[in-house]
Amino acid sequence: MILISGEALIDLIPDPEKASGYDAVLGGSPYNVAIGLARLGSQTAFVSRISEDGNGEALAAGLAENGVDLRFVLRDQRPSTLAFVMRGTAKTGSRYSFYLDATSFDGPWPFPAVWPPAGRHLHVGSISAVDSRHGERVVEALASARSHATVSYDPNIRPLVTPNRESVAALVERQASLAHIVKASEEDLLWLYPGRAVEDSLAAWAKIGPRFCVATLGERGALAILGGERIAIPARRVEVIDTVGAGDSFMSALLSAMDRDSALGDGSAAPDRAAIEKWLRFAACASAITCTRKGSNPPTRAEVEAALHR
Repeated sequence: MILISGEALIDLIPDPEKASGYDAVLGGSPYNVAIGLARLGSQTAFVSRISEDGNGEALAAGLAENGVDLRFVLRDQRPSTLAFVMRGTAKTGSRYSFYLDATSFDGPWPFPAVWPPAGRHLHVGSISAVDSRHGERVVEALASARSHATVSYDPNIRPLVTPNRESVAALVERQASLAHIVKASEEDLLWLYPGRAVEDSLAAWAKIGPRFCVATLGERGALAILGGERIAIPARRVEVIDTVGAGDSFMSALLSAMDRDSALGDGSAAPDRAAIEKWLRFAACASAITCTRKGSNPPTRAEVEAALHR
């Protein structure tokens, strides 16, 4: 089982054809990663707080319908968390404005008190990892999980939520040092370390603990650092409809590819260059498919494999 920890929320996406002006969509970066992993065939569980309101019921149902285990989800009486999405381009990505206070997000994060025997991997990320309410608890959970499983981390920076760059960068580095795999977007890295090349930031992270680090570069593909090696893969060319969820699809597909190759879990061997190239191509293909759809709608394994063979 792969445990995915983070927020579940309602994305309000601009839609001029709707009377409200917005289309309400189930979302949250870790929520999307959990669904993406399940669709790709990995046994997946979600660790989160979800409201008991109507939106929360829809969020929980969306996970269950895709086969995600809900045993580590805490249901909260407060309303669901909201995110207003401002559409971006293939180069810049979308922007988000969040409503977190006095919602289901605003409470202790429900990591399991005892690590589940079947849990071979923990993935954490997004605002639930770097927000001041949860950051230290995430550090503790990462440190604890490393004794039993492999760990991955995606900071998925939202500057409107975490405006203090210096304190956030310090927290991100602590969390990255406890992970075996770290993934970030180019935008994340440029916000965390302005004026420093993305490759230099990845290389710095690779020296503090992870087996390898990955940066997604939008239409330029992805870059990984493995020790002193630089591994670059191009993006697949598609007609972009929407970039919402593209990075989450990349993350879920990367973990799924590693899972299929028995590269996750306590005792798994460190990867080599050929393995990482294979995983990145699979992840880039899943991400590209998501970009051809409205909203976060990650592909199945059959869809990715068919696209890879075309």
